Amino acid sequence: MQPIASARVVDVVRDQLRSAILAGDLPPGSRLSVPELARQLGVSRSPVREAVLLLVGEGLAVEQSRRGVEVARLELGDVLELYELRISLESLAARNAAGRMTSTDLAALRGVLDAQGAAAVGDARSFRELDLRFHEIVSQTCGNARLARHAALLAREMRLAGPLMVNEPWHLRQSHEEHRNIERALRQRDGPAAERAMRDHLSRVAQSVRHWHSTAPIP
Repeated sequence: MQPIASARVVDVVRDQLRSAILAGDLPPGSRLSVPELARQLGVSRSPVREAVLLLVGEGLAVEQSRRGVEVARLELGDVLELYELRISLESLAARNAAGRMTSTDLAALRGVLDAQGAAAVGDARSFRELDLRFHEIVSQTCGNARLARHAALLAREMRLAGPLMVNEPWHLRQSHEEHRNIERALRQRDGPAAERAMRDHLSRVAQSVRHWHSTAPIP
Protein backbone atom coordinates (compact mmCIF):
# COMPACT_ATOMS: atom_id res chain seq x y z
CA MET A 1 0.00 0.00 0.00
CA GLN A 2 1.21 3.49 -0.90
CA PRO A 3 1.10 6.72 1.16
CA ILE A 4 -1.99 8.81 0.51
CA ALA A 5 -2.40 12.47 -0.42
CA SER A 6 -6.07 13.30 -0.95
CA ALA A 7 -8.71 15.78 0.18
CA ARG A 8 -11.17 12.89 0.78
CA VAL A 9 -8.87 10.84 2.95
CA VAL A 10 -11.54 8.59 4.48
CA ASP A 11 -12.84 7.48 1.08
CA VAL A 12 -9.36 6.84 -0.26
CA VAL A 13 -8.34 4.87 2.84
CA ARG A 14 -11.52 2.79 2.68
CA ASP A 15 -11.04 2.07 -1.02
CA GLN A 16 -7.41 1.10 -0.56
CA LEU A 17 -8.13 -1.17 2.39
CA ARG A 18 -11.07 -2.72 0.54
CA SER A 19 -8.89 -3.42 -2.48
CA ALA A 20 -6.22 -5.00 -0.27
CA ILE A 21 -8.82 -7.25 1.37
CA LEU A 22 -10.43 -8.32 -1.90
CA ALA A 23 -7.04 -8.98 -3.50
CA GLY A 24 -5.99 -11.14 -0.56
CA ASP A 25 -3.18 -8.80 0.52
CA LEU A 26 -5.04 -8.53 3.84
CA PRO A 27 -6.26 -12.12 4.29
CA PRO A 28 -9.16 -13.22 6.53
CA GLY A 29 -8.28 -12.81 10.18
CA SER A 30 -5.76 -10.02 9.59
CA ARG A 31 -5.92 -7.44 12.36
CA LEU A 32 -6.77 -3.94 11.12
CA SER A 33 -4.65 -1.95 13.55
CA VAL A 34 -5.53 1.71 13.24
CA PRO A 35 -2.10 3.00 14.40
CA GLU A 36 -0.22 0.62 12.09
CA LEU A 37 -2.42 1.31 9.06
CA ALA A 38 -2.15 5.07 9.65
CA ARG A 39 1.63 4.72 9.71
CA GLN A 40 1.70 2.66 6.49
CA LEU A 41 -0.64 5.00 4.65
CA GLY A 42 0.89 8.21 5.93
CA VAL A 43 -2.35 9.65 7.34
CA SER A 44 -3.73 10.42 10.77
CA ARG A 45 -5.59 7.80 12.79
CA SER A 46 -9.02 9.42 12.59
CA PRO A 47 -9.77 8.73 8.89
CA VAL A 48 -8.34 5.22 9.22
CA ARG A 49 -10.61 4.50 12.19
CA GLU A 50 -13.62 5.75 10.24
CA ALA A 51 -12.64 3.79 7.12
CA VAL A 52 -12.28 0.58 9.13
CA LEU A 53 -15.75 1.04 10.60
CA LEU A 54 -17.14 1.54 7.09
CA LEU A 55 -15.61 -1.80 6.09
CA VAL A 56 -17.32 -3.38 9.10
CA GLY A 57 -20.59 -2.01 7.74
CA GLU A 58 -19.84 -3.60 4.36
CA GLY A 59 -19.25 -6.99 5.95
CA LEU A 60 -15.58 -7.11 4.94
CA ALA A 61 -14.36 -6.67 8.52
CA VAL A 62 -15.66 -7.64 11.96
CA GLU A 63 -15.19 -6.24 15.45
CA GLN A 64 -13.77 -8.76 17.93
CA SER A 65 -14.12 -8.11 21.64
CA ARG A 66 -10.45 -8.59 22.48
CA ARG A 67 -8.69 -8.26 19.12
CA GLY A 68 -10.24 -5.08 17.81
CA VAL A 69 -11.23 -5.16 14.13
CA GLU A 70 -10.04 -7.86 11.74
CA VAL A 71 -10.74 -8.93 8.18
CA ALA A 72 -13.87 -11.09 8.11
CA ARG A 73 -13.59 -14.87 7.97
CA LEU A 74 -16.46 -16.57 6.16
CA GLU A 75 -17.72 -19.93 7.39
CA LEU A 76 -19.91 -22.32 5.43
CA GLY A 77 -23.05 -20.97 7.11
CA ASP A 78 -22.12 -17.43 6.07
CA VAL A 79 -21.74 -18.46 2.43
CA LEU A 80 -25.09 -20.26 2.44
CA GLU A 81 -26.74 -17.16 3.93
CA LEU A 82 -25.21 -15.07 1.15
CA TYR A 83 -26.63 -17.44 -1.46
CA GLU A 84 -30.07 -17.33 0.16
CA LEU A 85 -30.07 -13.57 -0.28
CA ARG A 86 -28.55 -13.72 -3.76
CA ILE A 87 -31.21 -16.14 -4.97
CA SER A 88 -33.97 -13.69 -4.04
CA LEU A 89 -32.27 -10.52 -5.26
CA GLU A 90 -30.59 -11.74 -8.43
CA SER A 91 -33.57 -13.74 -9.67
CA LEU A 92 -35.60 -10.54 -9.59
CA ALA A 93 -32.70 -8.65 -11.16
CA ALA A 94 -32.58 -11.13 -14.05
CA ARG A 95 -36.32 -10.85 -14.62
CA ASN A 96 -36.13 -7.06 -14.73
CA ALA A 97 -32.93 -6.95 -16.78
CA ALA A 98 -34.47 -9.06 -19.55
CA GLY A 99 -36.51 -6.11 -20.74
CA ARG A 100 -33.85 -3.46 -20.16
CA MET A 101 -30.49 -4.77 -21.35
CA THR A 102 -29.08 -2.98 -24.37
CA SER A 103 -27.15 -4.60 -27.19
CA THR A 104 -23.99 -3.27 -25.53
CA ASP A 105 -24.93 -4.93 -22.23
CA LEU A 106 -25.61 -8.23 -23.98
CA ALA A 107 -22.32 -8.02 -25.86
CA ALA A 108 -20.48 -7.45 -22.57
CA LEU A 109 -22.24 -10.45 -21.07
CA ARG A 110 -21.28 -12.60 -24.05
CA GLY A 111 -17.66 -11.47 -23.75
CA VAL A 112 -17.58 -12.56 -20.11
CA LEU A 113 -19.08 -15.92 -21.06
CA ASP A 114 -16.47 -16.50 -23.76
CA ALA A 115 -13.63 -15.76 -21.33
CA GLN A 116 -15.29 -17.88 -18.69
CA GLY A 117 -15.45 -20.84 -21.05
CA ALA A 118 -11.67 -20.78 -21.35
CA ALA A 119 -11.24 -20.46 -17.56
CA ALA A 120 -13.61 -23.37 -16.89
CA VAL A 121 -10.93 -25.89 -17.84
CA GLY A 122 -9.28 -25.38 -14.46
CA ASP A 123 -8.47 -21.71 -13.75
CA ALA A 124 -10.79 -21.40 -10.77
CA ARG A 125 -9.56 -17.99 -9.63
CA SER A 126 -10.16 -16.36 -13.01
CA PHE A 127 -13.46 -18.17 -13.31
CA ARG A 128 -14.68 -16.75 -9.98
CA GLU A 129 -13.73 -13.21 -11.01
CA LEU A 130 -15.61 -13.63 -14.29
CA ASP A 131 -18.52 -15.17 -12.41
CA LEU A 132 -18.82 -12.08 -10.24
CA ARG A 133 -18.58 -9.88 -13.33
CA PHE A 134 -21.36 -11.83 -15.05
CA HIS A 135 -23.69 -11.39 -12.10
CA GLU A 136 -22.67 -7.75 -11.71
CA ILE A 137 -23.72 -6.94 -15.28
CA VAL A 138 -27.14 -8.50 -14.73
CA SER A 139 -27.72 -6.69 -11.43
CA GLN A 140 -26.45 -3.34 -12.68
CA THR A 141 -28.81 -3.40 -15.68
CA CYS A 142 -31.99 -4.41 -13.81
CA GLY A 143 -33.30 -0.86 -13.51
CA ASN A 144 -33.54 -0.96 -9.70
CA ALA A 145 -30.74 1.05 -8.09
CA ARG A 146 -31.42 -0.23 -4.58
CA LEU A 147 -31.38 -3.84 -5.69
CA ALA A 148 -28.14 -3.26 -7.59
CA ARG A 149 -26.55 -1.62 -4.56
CA HIS A 150 -27.42 -4.52 -2.25
CA ALA A 151 -26.26 -7.04 -4.85
CA ALA A 152 -22.91 -5.24 -5.02
CA LEU A 153 -22.50 -5.49 -1.23
CA LEU A 154 -23.19 -9.22 -1.36
CA ALA A 155 -20.70 -9.60 -4.21
CA ARG A 156 -17.97 -7.98 -2.09
CA GLU A 157 -18.56 -10.50 0.67
CA MET A 158 -18.58 -13.32 -1.89
CA ARG A 159 -14.99 -12.41 -2.80
CA LEU A 160 -14.00 -13.69 0.66
CA ALA A 161 -15.64 -17.06 0.00
CA GLY A 162 -13.06 -18.43 -2.45
CA PRO A 163 -11.60 -21.10 -0.12
CA LEU A 164 -15.10 -22.46 0.55
CA MET A 165 -16.26 -22.68 -3.05
CA VAL A 166 -16.24 -25.78 -5.23
CA ASN A 167 -13.37 -25.30 -7.67
CA GLU A 168 -13.48 -28.61 -9.53
CA PRO A 169 -13.56 -28.34 -13.35
CA TRP A 170 -16.88 -30.23 -13.57
CA HIS A 171 -18.49 -27.62 -11.32
CA LEU A 172 -17.03 -24.71 -13.29
CA ARG A 173 -18.26 -26.19 -16.57
CA GLN A 174 -21.76 -26.68 -15.18
CA SER A 175 -21.87 -23.12 -13.87
CA HIS A 176 -20.71 -21.85 -17.25
CA GLU A 177 -23.50 -23.74 -19.01
CA GLU A 178 -26.04 -22.33 -16.56
CA HIS A 179 -24.73 -18.83 -17.26
CA ARG A 180 -25.33 -19.47 -20.96
CA ASN A 181 -28.93 -20.43 -20.16
CA ILE A 182 -29.37 -17.14 -18.29
CA GLU A 183 -27.78 -15.16 -21.12
CA ARG A 184 -30.04 -16.89 -23.67
CA ALA A 185 -33.17 -15.93 -21.75
CA LEU A 186 -31.95 -12.35 -21.39
CA ARG A 187 -31.17 -12.12 -25.09
CA GLN A 188 -34.66 -13.41 -25.89
CA ARG A 189 -36.18 -10.77 -23.55
CA ASP A 190 -37.89 -13.57 -21.61
CA GLY A 191 -38.12 -12.25 -18.05
CA PRO A 192 -39.74 -15.29 -16.41
CA ALA A 193 -37.23 -17.64 -18.08
CA ALA A 194 -34.31 -15.45 -16.99
CA GLU A 195 -35.62 -15.37 -13.43
CA ARG A 196 -36.05 -19.14 -13.39
CA ALA A 197 -32.60 -19.78 -14.90
CA MET A 198 -30.91 -17.49 -12.37
CA ARG A 199 -32.78 -19.05 -9.45
CA ASP A 200 -31.95 -22.58 -10.61
CA HIS A 201 -28.28 -21.67 -11.10
CA LEU A 202 -27.72 -20.04 -7.71
CA SER A 203 -29.73 -22.73 -5.91
CA ARG A 204 -27.67 -25.45 -7.55
CA VAL A 205 -24.38 -23.75 -6.65
CA ALA A 206 -25.48 -23.36 -3.01
CA GLN A 207 -26.47 -27.03 -2.88
CA SER A 208 -23.12 -28.04 -4.41
CA VAL A 209 -21.20 -26.03 -1.81
CA ARG A 210 -23.23 -27.57 1.02
CA HIS A 211 -22.79 -31.08 -0.36
CA TRP A 212 -19.07 -30.59 -1.05
CA HIS A 213 -18.39 -29.69 2.57
CA SER A 214 -20.60 -32.42 3.98
CA THR A 215 -18.64 -35.08 2.05
CA ALA A 216 -15.13 -33.55 2.09
CA PRO A 217 -12.58 -35.52 4.14
CA ILE A 218 -11.65 -34.02 7.48
CA PRO A 219 -7.99 -32.88 7.41
